[in-house]
Amino acid sequence: MRAVVYESPRRVTVRDVEDAVVEEETDALVRITSSALCGTDLHMYDGRTGAEEGMVLGHAPLGVVEETGSAVTSVRPGDRVVLPTHLFCGTCPHCAQGLTAARSRIRPDGFGAAYGYAGMGPYRDAQAELLRVPFADANCVPLPGVPGDRFEDAFVLLADAFQLP
Repeated sequence: MRAVVYESPRRVTVRDVEDAVVEEETDALVRITSSALCGTDLHMYDGRTGAEEGMVLGHAPLGVVEETGSAVTSVRPGDRVVLPTHLFCGTCPHCAQGLTAARSRIRPDGFGAAYGYAGMGPYRDAQAELLRVPFADANCVPLPGVPGDRFEDAFVLLADAFQLP
């Protein structure tokens, strides 16, 4: 698949990378239709975050679910979704208390997990054709509308703000 990849400070390229796939029964695979850019992307672009060469950039994505793991119940293939930038499991004691920033299951080696942020876990970002969404039941927010309309574009600006308790 094609993706926007960090090469070095102030240098990004579009290149082929390994396809995203469903790795766990709680994952979804989403075909990205829109993705926003924010200041964090610019910090990485400028070389101020410790981003490593080869890192897929971009976040605040929207897309269409292509595949789900066997344990996913809230979305199915064909559903249009918005994806919060920061990842959480939705089931650990921290999430149960509404403390989704603690994220003890999604990143046991530290706090904070996000798509394509330097130092925030091994998750690729959304400037790519496909995105693996871990803990899809917590991290896929279904969108209203009918397939094929462009109503979802209104939601791209909200993707970075969506954090579910």
